Amino acid sequence: MNMGRDLPDFDELMALYQRDPQGFEEFRRQALRDAVDRAPPAHRPALDGLLSRIEQARESAASPMDAALIASRMMRESAEQLLDAWEDVHEEIAGLQAAVVIERMRGLQGI
Repeated sequence: MNMGRDLPDFDELMALYQRDPQGFEEFRRQALRDAVDRAPPAHRPALDGLLSRIEQARESAASPMDAALIASRMMRESAEQLLDAWEDVHEEIAGLQAAVVIERMRGLQGI
């Protein structure tokens, strides 16, 4: 199997998991490590932290389905945080735009 950017298809991964669960886990870990290593250097520390949190969550899971549910919850929480940050940025931009308009109006009125 290619450990580079191209992942095997689902059926190949399923066959590997059924035939060699330990080999599948090694492949999974290496594929994730490769993805982090290919990321821009500035993003690697955050990705390393995320990878560590994912591995801790997987270790605490009672089953593969539980691990998938934990990962899904982590992704949802991350998306919610991103949305909150996006909304904060929009509010800040709106405030800056309003301040610019007010300053321009004051300038036009000679205030």
